Amino acid sequence: MVKSYQRFEQSSVFGVVSSGSNSIWIPAENKRTNGPGQIITGALENVSIWDIKTGELVSYLSDGLPPGAIDARTIKPAEVTYMQYYNDTNLLAVGYADGVIKIWDMISKTVLLSFNGHRSAITQLLFDFTGTRLISGSRDSDIIVWDLVSEVGLYKLRSHKDSITGLRLLDENWLMSVSKDGLIKLWDLKIQQCVETHIAHPGECWALGVDQDVVVTTSSDSQIKIWHLNLDADAGVKVTEKGIFEKQSKQRGVAVNFVTVSDGTKFFYVQNADKTVEIVRLRKEEEISRALKKREKRFKEKGMTDEEIQQNFKESYTSIVMHSFQVLRSAFKIRATAWAVTTSSKLELVITTSGNTIEYYSIPYEKREPKQPTPVRVHAIELQGHRTDIRAIDISDDGKLLATASNGLLKIWNIRTRTCLRTFDCGYALTCKFLPGDVLVVVGTRGGQLQLFDLASSTILENNEEAHDAAIWSLDITSDGRRLITGSADKTVKFWNLIVEEKEVHGTTAILLPTMSLYHDTTLEMNDDILCVKISPENKFLAVSLLDNTVKVFYLETMKFFLSLYGHKLPVLSIDISFDSKLIITSSADKNIKIWGLDFGDCHKSLFAHQDSIMSVKFLPESHNFFSCSKDATVKYWDGDKFETIQKLAGHQSEVWALAVAKSGTCVISVSHDSSIRIWEETDDQVFLEEEREREIEEQNEEGLLTSLEEGSGDSAFKQDEQGEDRDDAVDVHKQTVESLKAGERLMEAIDLGIPEIEAWEKYDKELQLWKRKRHGTEPEKPQDNAILLAINKKPEEYIMDTLVRIKPSQLEDALLTLPFSYVLKFLKFLDTVLQDQKLLHNNLSLICKNLFFIVQSNHRELVSQKNAELKQRITRVKNELRAALKNNEDDLGFNIEGLKFVKQQWNLRHNYEFVDEFDQRNQAEKTAKKRVFETLS
Repeated sequence: MVKSYQRFEQSSVFGVVSSGSNSIWIPAENKRTNGPGQIITGALENVSIWDIKTGELVSYLSDGLPPGAIDARTIKPAEVTYMQYYNDTNLLAVGYADGVIKIWDMISKTVLLSFNGHRSAITQLLFDFTGTRLISGSRDSDIIVWDLVSEVGLYKLRSHKDSITGLRLLDENWLMSVSKDGLIKLWDLKIQQCVETHIAHPGECWALGVDQDVVVTTSSDSQIKIWHLNLDADAGVKVTEKGIFEKQSKQRGVAVNFVTVSDGTKFFYVQNADKTVEIVRLRKEEEISRALKKREKRFKEKGMTDEEIQQNFKESYTSIVMHSFQVLRSAFKIRATAWAVTTSSKLELVITTSGNTIEYYSIPYEKREPKQPTPVRVHAIELQGHRTDIRAIDISDDGKLLATASNGLLKIWNIRTRTCLRTFDCGYALTCKFLPGDVLVVVGTRGGQLQLFDLASSTILENNEEAHDAAIWSLDITSDGRRLITGSADKTVKFWNLIVEEKEVHGTTAILLPTMSLYHDTTLEMNDDILCVKISPENKFLAVSLLDNTVKVFYLETMKFFLSLYGHKLPVLSIDISFDSKLIITSSADKNIKIWGLDFGDCHKSLFAHQDSIMSVKFLPESHNFFSCSKDATVKYWDGDKFETIQKLAGHQSEVWALAVAKSGTCVISVSHDSSIRIWEETDDQVFLEEEREREIEEQNEEGLLTSLEEGSGDSAFKQDEQGEDRDDAVDVHKQTVESLKAGERLMEAIDLGIPEIEAWEKYDKELQLWKRKRHGTEPEKPQDNAILLAINKKPEEYIMDTLVRIKPSQLEDALLTLPFSYVLKFLKFLDTVLQDQKLLHNNLSLICKNLFFIVQSNHRELVSQKNAELKQRITRVKNELRAALKNNEDDLGFNIEGLKFVKQQWNLRHNYEFVDEFDQRNQAEKTAKKRVFETLS
């Protein structure tokens, strides 16, 4: 019998306040909230919506199967890279690192559309003014215009040579773009061509901001370039350079955004690639004219000519039209910035930082200057995540609490609700552990401190600063909870007794309370730094891993040496011992896991387990199965008896530092460099090893097939590279995906099933007519209906049409491209048959036209070269019948429009009454009446 295992899949992910994408501000006017509003942030592969005032997670957008599920892919999910919100329709466009764009409905929190046309991460998204088109830019240097109504890509603009860093729509037909290739381009979307190209900066161009006729671009240094935009000017001079503005920060500006306040004053911010955002104010027209007059008067007094004065004005253009308003500085590197509430007396901005926080700043100002030297931080969301990498993790005995420790913070979480219950300040934590009773947590730090925290009173009970002379890399507690063992880089293993003592309450003299304390008992000195310590479940053995790549096993009570485990090429980073003390597993920086027998120290198996250092291994309780996590961003589930991988859990985006297994064995929690805490829970589904391996091989084959389809192979790929320099500005949007290939396969299967049926009935009809004319021989027999068509009670053409209808519009053209020419001929036969069925034709006329036009366009040469007379007749017949159907459709549409106009007119006549105030009407007549004037004619 084939052995099966219980499947683990991701049940939840938390701890991420914001990740690397931009952020979007939703004002309170749109949401019935008391605070200023809400902010939408990327949370790795998901999207979070936070209330800035309460700091609560309002809602959470997650799409697709959770990692680890039966049909989920074994590669990590794509991270959110860019978002854009369209207020009128409540649509949120989200771009991902794999080039996919998803359109979310913010009311129902569901994905309406999904587009896949880019080859790499989305860097820019932009809705047009009507919200019916979406423009996307990517790292693959392409710009694609998508139609949200027909759900297809309209065209792809390919003129840039590097990642797109800025897109702005000037009006319905004009688009401006900048790229890391240093160019600024102006596109005419009517003709789908680039009409102007300028060298924006000598190096890379990182951001673009446009407000009416003012254009701002940023470079990789401290310079901002100001441009003037005039779409009515001649081609070549629509965009003209005006001057350069020096930022205070020497780092590149990565985002520029304008805002106009209620009194008409304009501001824009430049977000830098450091901890600052610089706000710049544009001066008003009257302010500029007054300043120019004063300056001109002063220059004339100095004796300067008009030409010299105009030249001076031209050179100092940027200092005349704008001035630096204020600089916002954060404690962390800024990832994204957005304007929040802006009035004539205050500017408010919301930023997300690399410290996994959201900060809300206010800049009160009057007239032209801010009231305070620095912006005021009004709100902050930081409780629901760590500022730095989580390096240690532990689950309480009852499985309800989770402790996570990082550099400076220890947080206690409720696993079920995923909320942060307690936050403590600590040192640079490297290891932490719940003490029995789940009320106390002990933390070992890089500075050699041993800290004891009480969750009930939210206090630190003890802070032993001299516990070790160097970093405490690992600690463990005996199963009875009475002794604590710490291993440090100072080459010692120390034993601590946990004792309850009566201690005075601070600030009093007579009140005594029982308090837990740590007392140093014994020290075991080693020859090298200690990286990990582990006590066996029955408290018999102590395993210690050293920097010399070995693991030494001692008797816990007597400290006598028992075994030494040699074999790893690099230091062992983690150790675990099975529940029955028969197996010990070690994971190392050499990417290997070794499984040893604890009886004799023999190596049962060495597994090349991960692609990078393996940070932690943990046995499941009452089992020889174990989990491992690595810097390659994966968590793996292993069978320790058969030495096979059961599951590969790819959910994290970057290095996984630690994992913990609940005492029940049904829950595993992992933490990563991406700030996320992921809970993997056991499900009722089964895992069969052969099926898992087959699925992984299928995924690899699909990836290889898609790569070869996109890039070509051999000579074709080489020719593509050669032609890459002089490529067209606009091309069709096509990209083969697994979904489009499967859609093409489904269509071919439907054609294979339906066309023989159609041909059989055509043959029967011909033979029957011939028999009726001649009336000799036996009457031809009716063909046997296909069992599948008989079961679903459909004609073959209806079956093929249903298959076509089920293909997503965004995948339809790519699916038709996969059809071989023999199937194209069969498809034309199917269309010929459909045109005979008036009901089917009327219901699917637009789809039939779309498919036919694309098939003829993509197979034009092959169809023209065919010598088949029957095929030519069929194409002519299809053309005539389709034209007649379209003409009828057009007539019906015109008739319906006129009918609706007539119904509207009748309704207005019967139901709408116009009331006119006679007094107002008389006054209006008197105002507009002309007085009679008598003139004398001579």
